[in-house]
Amino acid sequence: MTEHQDLEVLASELKELEADLMKKKKEYREKKTAALRAALQSREEADKMVKEELKALGYNTDITDSYSEVFPFKGTFFSSPF
Repeated sequence: MTEHQDLEVLASELKELEADLMKKKKEYREKKTAALRAALQSREEADKMVKEELKALGYNTDITDSYSEVFPFKGTFFSSPF
């Protein structure tokens, strides 16, 4: 093989390795965050069930920010007085 052909072979091998690396990185991220995604999904389902129960009890569940009633002072306590 000539030097040019060797470079082409190395370049194609490098592209294959980069593609494999990207695939493995994606797989790693998915496995790393699987528990978090499952927890978020469970939380969404629990929130939905709580909202349905509150609605059945006659409470208004149209509030989009559930923490606005609990924490009405957004940033007031942590902002600089200056």
